[in-house]
Amino acid sequence: MVNFELCANGYQSMINGVVGCADCAELCEALEVGGVTPSEETLFNCQNAARHIPVRVLIRCRDGNFVYNEKEIDTMCDSIRKVKSLGYEGVVIGALNADGEIDIPAIKKMKKAGEGMKFTFHRAIDRCKNPVETVEKLVSLGFDKVLTSGGKPTAYEGIPVIREMQKRYGDKIKIMAGGGITEENIEQILSATGINNCHASLTSQKDYLPHKLYHKEYDHNKVPTSMKVSDVNRIKDIVESIK
Repeated sequence: MVNFELCANGYQSMINGVVGCADCAELCEALEVGGVTPSEETLFNCQNAARHIPVRVLIRCRDGNFVYNEKEIDTMCDSIRKVKSLGYEGVVIGALNADGEIDIPAIKKMKKAGEGMKFTFHRAIDRCKNPVETVEKLVSLGFDKVLTSGGKPTAYEGIPVIREMQKRYGDKIKIMAGGGITEENIEQILSATGINNCHASLTSQKDYLPHKLYHKEYDHNKVPTSMKVSDVNRIKDIVESIK
């Protein structure tokens, strides 16, 4: 049984995930920078959708690298407590030290803030010195899922590493491939790695602004002038293809 997790960048994507029959979802915002913690408004608005499918919330206080200072860790702990109070299934976290190892004290602090919730370790694992061996540490820390592209820009490129993770630790933790997964390559990735969990945003451009005002893809500050939303038809297609 293959499970599909939608990476939902906001309320409409979350609703489309429910309608499209995604098995579960990760809720975040600002996919253009790799995703950050959703606003409180988004968390409140998506509560109802979270009653229909299991939802874990990305906890990442800023874009950029995964090496955090004490204040940033405290901020993420506050976010975790908020998410827990709203009844979400779990959170998606990650933190590294400057040597490319898991920041274990930071992770333990965040796990304590969300005690009783489920935890996914996000793609910070792909920046670790040795992603495969790092999975063993995640198991010992109590994670039940890890999102990875196998240390490469896309899961397709990372197939050998993802396959090795699944071979060594797949009976202890859910190895979930993510990064560049589409309807066209998902079956090949699943077959080549032996995993049972995959993750994708499956967005389409939603252009709702007047072309006379925003006639180019980016404005003068190189900011996108339209938004991307998870496409319900793409979600249905990928779910159908893997079931």
